[in-house]
Amino acid sequence: MKSSSHRALIPLLKKLGFVDQANVPTEAYRQYRDSTKSQKVMAQQLRLAYSDMYQTHEYAHELGKEELVSKLRILTGAGDDDRNIRDVAPTFLELRKLADFSNGEVENQRLTPEPSQRIESEQHLEVKMPSHKVRQTNFGISYTINLNLPATTDVEVFNAIFKSLKENILYED
Repeated sequence: MKSSSHRALIPLLKKLGFVDQANVPTEAYRQYRDSTKSQKVMAQQLRLAYSDMYQTHEYAHELGKEELVSKLRILTGAGDDDRNIRDVAPTFLELRKLADFSNGEVENQRLTPEPSQRIESEQHLEVKMPSHKVRQTNFGISYTINLNLPATTDVEVFNAIFKSLKENILYED
């Protein structure tokens, strides 16, 4: 994959559970390649990859684009101008076209490795990734302050400005 437009494919395949952290195809990918199972496998992997969304809406795959965007904004805390949501929603909508959500999972088989297998495979990489079921939500607010400093050579003026910033804005309770 030499095109720059392909760069996002590997993280997507990882999120879907089709390749592991070492970029090795998983059992889910092997089963996806079986044309008799591919649609069921895609449905199962979408449910795993977007588990937060499926926890809030059991039939997330039936949402329209605007409803999906709204759900994603709520789940991620993203603003209206967040470009990631603009990319994630259409990707999900296209992937769901490859999936069959009727009749549950693929032969009730677990296509992601068991936690003990996952830990063993990750130990040789010295990287421990959380399982799909761990929900970590980090919400933060950032702000930018632009200061127009006065034209002065008096250091005390600058000290007073930065001391005030530290005490009133940067201080955490």
